[in-house]
Amino acid sequence: MGHSQNKANIIQPLPLPEADHYVLAFSGGSDSTALLHYLAQCQSTRHKLSAIHINHQIHPDANQWAKQSQSCCQQQNISCLVKVIKTTKKDENSLRQARYKAIAQHLSTLTGTVILLTAHHLNDDVETLLFRLIRGTGLNGLTGMSTVGHFHGLRIFRPMIDTPKTLINQYLIEHKLDWTEDSSNQDTDYDRNYIRHKIIPALSGLRPDAIHRIKDTRDNLSASLQLLEQLIGGSNPLPLNRGLSTDNLATELYHWLVKLKLNPANRSQLLNFAATCLIADADKIPTLQTDSYELMSWQQSVYALHPHLLAIDTHQSHLLTVDTNAFYWQHEFGRLSIHAGQRPNINLQIVFNEQGKRIQQPGRQHHSKVKEILRENGFPPWQRSRLPYVYHKKQLMAVGPIISHHWQQWLVAHNAEYDWQSTNFIL
Repeated sequence: MGHSQNKANIIQPLPLPEADHYVLAFSGGSDSTALLHYLAQCQSTRHKLSAIHINHQIHPDANQWAKQSQSCCQQQNISCLVKVIKTTKKDENSLRQARYKAIAQHLSTLTGTVILLTAHHLNDDVETLLFRLIRGTGLNGLTGMSTVGHFHGLRIFRPMIDTPKTLINQYLIEHKLDWTEDSSNQDTDYDRNYIRHKIIPALSGLRPDAIHRIKDTRDNLSASLQLLEQLIGGSNPLPLNRGLSTDNLATELYHWLVKLKLNPANRSQLLNFAATCLIADADKIPTLQTDSYELMSWQQSVYALHPHLLAIDTHQSHLLTVDTNAFYWQHEFGRLSIHAGQRPNINLQIVFNEQGKRIQQPGRQHHSKVKEILRENGFPPWQRSRLPYVYHKKQLMAVGPIISHHWQQWLVAHNAEYDWQSTNFIL
């Protein structure tokens, strides 16, 4: 960021990506006031710029702050929408979730490309790094807030993320700007406020350039993380490298899950899963279950799977009457279809997760174990128990895409085609 004393160049936010609408999350505080004023002076952005203020209805002055925010925007000829939200929970995370949900609802009404702008600055990012460091975090947590982020489906851009607070304060003074001050920001009983008012000033007293040196550390860690993610990749499944130690495999799994935008399991769970993967015999299938995904190690790879599909009860039976030339049956596990040249009339029974069954495939003299056929044809274990066993008059006609000799005869006689397309269980 620039350090010039020229009013127009006291702060120099990062260039904005191209968009049809720029919507500023405007609290009315000092940071968003400075960013609003700066962007309102820019010919390339002012005609695409609007603001949104969220009234949480928590502080006694919340309604007054909303009016002041609208007035501030009006002075800059920028429209400002006030959204009032109600939440039963008042903790910081719940309020953040409700705030971004309200913003997302507004942005969904706009046409074209929309970018949400926030006034987060370098000191905010340093606070976040220190907060996470004290709480305990990994490499991802120490890279701070990215310039471009995503939340609730929103594309968020933080143009001042490299701008120190001192320059923002200087900009406010130079342009004689007024802003709203939330008195709770001075309460050092809150961890972030304590870091802001106690720890950061102490670090700056130790080294005047402490904020910029922490920024350098953040940037170095971000570069290392980018390289690590590039080396690991984001494909699903993840090839299992048995040459890794348990610690290294757990770390690789952590960053792989982050790359897939999945919340990593805790370190202990990943270590246990990694250790099991590395020593498991070929017929074993190590698993790790979470609310948002399930990991399975199979054939030298680790798969991240949809947990809700794997949780569906497989002990179910369905009766189907096929009496149309184009018959479709949609199920959570896949889609069954029968296309016949002449109108058929046949009743089928569908069951799942059968055990010990045999089937006579076309062109073979003897029946074979379904279990062996599925294994030989490379069906993954999560699919095997979720393939439909198709019966007609208690005779097994098909198992998923695997058809029997009798089913082939029926298809030929009715000039018909049968197909089973499995649901994609992989995230």
